[in-house]
Amino acid sequence: MITTFLVYFLIACYFVVERTLRKGEQALSLQPGSSDRNSSYMMWANGLFSILLVLLAPILNFYNLGSWNNIYVSWIGIIVMISGLVIRYWAAQTLGKFYTRTLQIVEEHQIIDIGLYSIIRHPGYLGVFIMTIGAGLAVTNWIVLLITVITSFVSCAYRIYVEEEMLEGTFGEDYKVYKATTWRMIPLVY
Repeated sequence: MITTFLVYFLIACYFVVERTLRKGEQALSLQPGSSDRNSSYMMWANGLFSILLVLLAPILNFYNLGSWNNIYVSWIGIIVMISGLVIRYWAAQTLGKFYTRTLQIVEEHQIIDIGLYSIIRHPGYLGVFIMTIGAGLAVTNWIVLLITVITSFVSCAYRIYVEEEMLEGTFGEDYKVYKATTWRMIPLVY
């Protein structure tokens, strides 16, 4: 199905975006900061696991394990994935030099509260989460959708907890004020 190949293409686009938007040696480093608490490894493991599930979806669908062959849902999934990729790109672009692979405080670090960050504190994670939902829909497999959404939410929730602890420890009252005026990831929900 063409939508499955588009899912793979959009995942490849995600990796290109991730690489091109990180500026400087510290942003590209895979070395976690002292406050990371293995959240980067958890996010990477979940990402790899989710990609493997998406790659296995055609096999599951062939054996009718979780398959719901619906072309409209599949195309909606592609649109949702593109939306997530755009949100991730926008968030990363807004962060600029503060956009790093692992949790760390970079030189001259500051709280970003413009664009999407004026409403939600973690739009980059929201973008990835939306992409995950879109991929599950696009490969038309409810098992893949369910598992990837649950594992992605758990890993994002942990990462957000650790990241906010780090930022609050660094910025103190300023970050508490920012937290009081924004949502974590989903306005009016979380």
